[in-house]
Amino acid sequence: MDLARRLNEIHQRILEGSRTASRDLYVAAHEPLRGFLADRFRTLSDDDLEDLSVDAITIYLTAPERCDVTQSSLWSYLCMIVRADAIDLVKKRDNRERLLEKKVETDVEFWAARAKDVFRGEDTVDARHVIRMYGNRLVTSEIEAKVLAMILNDESDTSAYAAALGIDPAAPDAEKAVKRAKDRMLARMKRLRHDL
Repeated sequence: MDLARRLNEIHQRILEGSRTASRDLYVAAHEPLRGFLADRFRTLSDDDLEDLSVDAITIYLTAPERCDVTQSSLWSYLCMIVRADAIDLVKKRDNRERLLEKKVETDVEFWAARAKDVFRGEDTVDARHVIRMYGNRLVTSEIEAKVLAMILNDESDTSAYAAALGIDPAAPDAEKAVKRAKDRMLARMKRLRHDL
């Protein structure tokens, strides 16, 4: 029996609530999915092949009813999932490499020397290029742009942040408002770093 037909039978068993069908799916589809990826994405490591193939099976199992075997086989469905995830992974890595290639020596030295920089260590990325390319995802107003600039310049004076936010530095809740604004910006910066 060919793989596509075998997987369609397993799909039917999964829909019927079989307790062993998900194990049978893994046994039948795991290695073929790894092979499918290895043939098309030669830069992927063994760990990547493993993760992507297991993820595709898991994604399918979370909502098996989404696979309509009257339109295409479960094999085609799994291949579509694993291929899309592999393309996303390769693009993400290419974007990161491109950022690191741009004046990496001077920019990394500059930002790595900054004591409170969120782009540091093994995950160091060229922060100036990130700001140029992704600034619109970090700031939505002129006030946020000022806060971001102050963070990148290692500003530590709460009253300076309060002034940038338009808050009276002597107000009782000024320190909390400044902390919230800084934490929000740092969280955005960290999220963006993980998206690259």
